[in-house]
Amino acid sequence: MNVKEVSFPSADGTLQIYGDLSLPEQQEQSLTDELLPAIVIVNGSGPIDRNGDIPQMKLKLNTSNQFAKHMAEERPKDRAIAVLSYDKRGVGKSKKKGDKNLFYRTGMLDIVLDAVEAVRYVFAHPRIDKSKIVLMGHSEGAIIMPIICREVKKAGLTDIFGCIFYAGFGETLEKALELQRETILADVHMEKGVKGFILRSAVTEDKLVKQYESLMKKVHAEGDPDFISMQCGL
Repeated sequence: MNVKEVSFPSADGTLQIYGDLSLPEQQEQSLTDELLPAIVIVNGSGPIDRNGDIPQMKLKLNTSNQFAKHMAEERPKDRAIAVLSYDKRGVGKSKKKGDKNLFYRTGMLDIVLDAVEAVRYVFAHPRIDKSKIVLMGHSEGAIIMPIICREVKKAGLTDIFGCIFYAGFGETLEKALELQRETILADVHMEKGVKGFILRSAVTEDKLVKQYESLMKKVHAEGDPDFISMQCGL
């Protein structure tokens, strides 16, 4: 497998987005090699890098690079797929010098349009079949994938060939948060000993409901609706 660090401009042109493009090893008859389909990984929420890790928390999951290795190296050569994964704005090498808060100022639309630029990069790559570019979105990435597809079309690029929704919402934000609240309370209730006593004192249904109501108030704020509320109907 050939893993090459690549970069492309952010949607607003203020910085370079860095990532890894994983390709199967090119054969000697490279001029006759068939073009490859490609998957662009759109990571979930939080400061996640090209490997699927969270450097700030020193949390190494290596989900993205393991997936890329499987697609580009471990599949039969005639079924290999190229994979592009990248550091989100303000994470890894995708930073502005001296700007420590770049990630926290990045909006949902910035994330969407940076993903469009990632698609634009693989679209122009000489080994990629531009008619077979697939998005794989995890969590937040899955939620915003339909918007990315729309913006790709608006940018004049070939329509996305397919989408892989990985752990996205299958219901509204309200229902998902309700299920999350119930799961948290059930787990806290089952915890035993001193730890259980402390958790039950700190994590109550009343506190969780107030947090939920505060969040939904921000999502549905009149006059300045949140981007994801407008675009995803949440």
